[in-house]
Amino acid sequence: MTMNSTVTRDVVAGMPLPKKLLVGVSGSVAVLNLPSYLYAFRAAGIGQIAAVLTASAESFLPAGSLRLLCDGIYTEKDHGRGHVALGRWPDQVLVLPATAHLLGCIACGLAPNLLATTLLATEAPIIFVPAMNPLMWHKAAVRRNVTILRGDGHRVLDPLPGAAFEVASRAIVPSLTMPPPEVVLRHLSSEPATKVEMR
Repeated sequence: MTMNSTVTRDVVAGMPLPKKLLVGVSGSVAVLNLPSYLYAFRAAGIGQIAAVLTASAESFLPAGSLRLLCDGIYTEKDHGRGHVALGRWPDQVLVLPATAHLLGCIACGLAPNLLATTLLATEAPIIFVPAMNPLMWHKAAVRRNVTILRGDGHRVLDPLPGAAFEVASRAIVPSLTMPPPEVVLRHLSSEPATKVEMR
């Protein structure tokens, strides 16, 4: 990792960051960028980070490769103390990358895996960082799910135009990409790090 930690700290200087961040990781090739985000979060001063990976996410990035950057790693094979305890732990939740499938599950209240179950069980603010190709992002069903999530009080960051590795063609192609770490940090610092009151 070569990210300048001074620059990272300057991005959020004077702005509060969560003390305990839970990162949900779903199965997109964009998960290969996750270590650079985790490093930026550490450099910015986030004290404790735990991650919950779907089985699909693990197929791109083995859970063991994240243990140096996280205080806890939870998977379909290792639920730790379970979804209720995981949901109660964080000040904030960040789902990065968030696939179309994961967005649809949470919009519809479905819980097919540990990550989705934890997201439905938490009272902490949730930020979703979608990762998918432009055709998927602009589909009516995906747009509808994003609208539902925002209406439910969650923050969904729009992906940015850029170049990305496409698994199907095994080439770098014009696509949509996740916002860079410094942008995600600004959203983390601007999101109230308080738990949502259940009604």
